[in-house]
Amino acid sequence: MKDKIINKRPLRIFFSFAAVDRTYAHRVQNILSQRPDVRIFTTESLSAGEDWQSKLKHELASSDIFIVLLSPNSIASKWVLHELGAAWGTDKPIIPIVTNPEIVSNRLIPLKLKQYLDISKLIEDPNNLEGVIEQYIEQINNETLN
Repeated sequence: MKDKIINKRPLRIFFSFAAVDRTYAHRVQNILSQRPDVRIFTTESLSAGEDWQSKLKHELASSDIFIVLLSPNSIASKWVLHELGAAWGTDKPIIPIVTNPEIVSNRLIPLKLKQYLDISKLIEDPNNLEGVIEQYIEQINNETLN
C-alpha cells in the first residue's frame, strides 16, 4: 500500500532554531533531508530583500508540523519564541528537540512538554526522529486519500 502513495505531497516542516545553534540544527536537517518526502523550511531559506515576515507567516501556515530546537539560546530568542507561539496558536503539532533535558523542567517554556526528543539520543540514533516523521507522513497520506 505504501508503494501506491508515491505521488502524494511531501510533509512540510517548519524548523525553528536560534542562529547560534546552527551546528545542532544542521545535524537535524541532515537527518530530515534524507527523506525525499519531506520539505523543510528554516529562516536560512530567506533571501535578502525578501518580505520575510509574509514568508514566515506563509510557511508556518502551510506547514504540517513545527519542529523547534530548544536550547538555552533558543529560549532566549524572541524570534524562536514568536514562531513557537504562532505554531501553538494555530494548533500545529509541535515536536521539540531538546539540547538539555533541564530546559523542559525549568518551566521557561509555557508548554506542557510530555514528549520531546533529546538531541544527543537523536544524533546517536536518527531513527528516533524517523519514526515520528513517519507517523505524520502516514497521517497526511490518509487525509489525502479521504
